[in-house]
Amino acid sequence: MSGFIGEDQVRAVKARVDLVQLMGEYTPLRKAGSNFTGCCVFHQERSPSMHVYTDQQTYHCFGCGAHGDVISLVREKEHLEFSDAVEFLARRVGLSLVYEKTGRNQLARGQRDDLMQVVEFATGFYERQLWDTPEGAEARAYLDSRHLTQTACRRFRLGWSPGRGRLVEEARRQGFSTQTLLSLDLAVDREGRINDRFYERVMFPISDRFGQPIAFSGRLLPAAERKAKEEGRGVGKYVNNTDTPLYHKGSIVYNLHRARLISRDRGRLMVMEGPTDVMAADEAGFGECVAVLGTALTVEHAKQLGNIVGSTGRLIILLDGDRAGQANSLKAVRTCLQAGVPVRIAMLPDELDPAELLGDPATRENGRQQLEQVLGSARPDLDHLLRSLAPRPYELDNRARITMTDQLLEAVRPMPDPELRSLHLRDIAEWMSMELVRLEKRLAGAEKTALPPDDQDAGPVAEEIPPLTPTLELLLHVLVRCPDLRPDAVDEHGIEPTNFPEPWRAIAGQVLMNPSADLHELTRIEAVQQHPALHAAVYRWTTTDLAARVPAITDPAETMREAVRGVRVAHLQDELKRLTFGINEAERARDFARASQLSLEQRDVHRRLKDMHGHSGFSDERARG
Repeated sequence: MSGFIGEDQVRAVKARVDLVQLMGEYTPLRKAGSNFTGCCVFHQERSPSMHVYTDQQTYHCFGCGAHGDVISLVREKEHLEFSDAVEFLARRVGLSLVYEKTGRNQLARGQRDDLMQVVEFATGFYERQLWDTPEGAEARAYLDSRHLTQTACRRFRLGWSPGRGRLVEEARRQGFSTQTLLSLDLAVDREGRINDRFYERVMFPISDRFGQPIAFSGRLLPAAERKAKEEGRGVGKYVNNTDTPLYHKGSIVYNLHRARLISRDRGRLMVMEGPTDVMAADEAGFGECVAVLGTALTVEHAKQLGNIVGSTGRLIILLDGDRAGQANSLKAVRTCLQAGVPVRIAMLPDELDPAELLGDPATRENGRQQLEQVLGSARPDLDHLLRSLAPRPYELDNRARITMTDQLLEAVRPMPDPELRSLHLRDIAEWMSMELVRLEKRLAGAEKTALPPDDQDAGPVAEEIPPLTPTLELLLHVLVRCPDLRPDAVDEHGIEPTNFPEPWRAIAGQVLMNPSADLHELTRIEAVQQHPALHAAVYRWTTTDLAARVPAITDPAETMREAVRGVRVAHLQDELKRLTFGINEAERARDFARASQLSLEQRDVHRRLKDMHGHSGFSDERARG
């Protein structure tokens, strides 16, 4: 809790909120004399035992004993602290709360309000840039091409970030401090020069549970995306705010403030991949859709979404039908199993995304019907795992069967409900044609070896992380040791944190966005503190001179240029692998038109690779690293 709400204000909120209307959003009510009855919102029942007393503005369930008022109802159903519940209801009825002074807590509340005001300012600034300036024309054309109407874009408060310090300049004129912009990741400091964090991107505000903007997701326009691809720069299509005092990506879900009530009415909540998917679905009448931005689905996300749908609703994860969508679906299932949240997986066909299926008004009705069919065929979590990991278990040899079985056991091992886990084990045994007792022993053996046998208090085993390629390791060492080269790496060479794998990306982000970052600041990064390998690397880079490397580095700027070329070559080589796989798949499906189109792209990548390899002084071996 932050700040103190006086009892008079609590009474004012209670007096303004209609308990019947509020309870009716959770369960249908029927008038019974001067009061109302309905099925309890806290336990499953067929015969109504919940009574709402209009004169006292209280409720009581004669089935489970639940009793309370508007605040206790919101606290239980929305999982809020007392002060957050009061604020939730106050916003609902348009009351402004005044937090009484309580020393340190009052300062925290004031700081939060100041930060919220700055994000609101930025949201309005981006909106004006999109709709009222010539610079926003290309962004408006892009949104129109995606069949996103101006009404929808304004409802979701989309904007345009021009970059070039425009936001920083306007913020200063409005009296907002530079330090606040930096703390909210709306600006970056490059050797004392404060500049906009987002540059020429369509801006999607990310809101809290009350619908107030707290962060942003910026989408690169297709033309800029193609240009970066042609230049061999791995630029992220979407760039999201890093964690700030207001925004924590592991717990915030896009559009949840709109979708939560609609999801209760429809008995389902859909998780999509991106904000344009959510907007297209909303336009088509599917208002129960959310998206997870900037990170994979976390346990906290899963629990939050599971609480909203409850025991009677369905949580559905709707993903694209491509390889990335398949991989993400498996990760999401494992996360939900660990959180103890039942989930269903729906996969769109033909590599479509929801925006493509639902966006065009001319085909929207057909798209709605297709989507309902896809949702109707959504697979339960374990069924999806079985059919994805081992679609034809009878074709597996013994070694492959054991490998796949171990992956399935690893997925169900962290489940909090032992009874449900036992039932899942039975299904795995039947699917893989293995004895249940053997699976139980194998699972028990895995649990015993999760910690060192002679030191059960040694703590969790360190998570295995992907190593850096020699090229990326070299590039980070140069950037850590040579702060003066960091602005050039971003501005001239287009290096972004997304060029680095997780969790190394956190170090790259700090170095690229903060030219003054030193050993002290780098070791304070959360990922560095969590992973010993990252901590050791940071210490090694900051304390080892470049001349001490083998071979020695005498020209850091030239070494950085070579490393950047290596990164671009690696990106092109990955693209070549993707295209080769796609051509093979298209030919197997006898889709020769698609195979021909991919072949043209493949030849273009080969040409660019040849140009890169022909660059004087470039090392093929270093590029492959």
